[in-house]
Amino acid sequence: MFGRVQLVQVHLIFQVTGAVLSRGGDDGLVDLSSLERQRLVAVTAALFTHGIDAPELLHVWLHLESVTVVVRVTADWTLHITPDEPGESYTMPELGSRVDVVPTPADAPFVRHVGERLVRVVEGFDIDQPAQRVQARFVFETGSVVAWSFEGGLHLVGGESSGLLE
Repeated sequence: MFGRVQLVQVHLIFQVTGAVLSRGGDDGLVDLSSLERQRLVAVTAALFTHGIDAPELLHVWLHLESVTVVVRVTADWTLHITPDEPGESYTMPELGSRVDVVPTPADAPFVRHVGERLVRVVEGFDIDQPAQRVQARFVFETGSVVAWSFEGGLHLVGGESSGLLE
């Protein structure tokens, strides 16, 4: 898992830190510096299941003190972080699939930071398309969580120091 992410970091992205994260416009993206110093209250996940396959993480909602944001990957493989509330679970019987909107499983990286303040968010962008966010590292009081887009999927990893965007 880490080898694939390292390849993405080395070949595709550059870093932006601090508060220069707002792009303006009507794309719904949030100025990530506005999330800093807010306490993480809860985490919700959308899990996609096809047939009898194991569920895959589709979206994750971070419920902060004053706003809820969704972390998701869009069709163009951009990592979007936008204000949003979780919807309802739904099925797609014609495809034999479903999406379950549930409290995030206890082993998910964000869950261990519930109750902590978000210190900062560091973004990573595609080097060929500098407006396309592909990674974000959420730094909490006791560790961090990296969310990234790879091959159209949302991936998360956490730890004391993930090292992916450092």
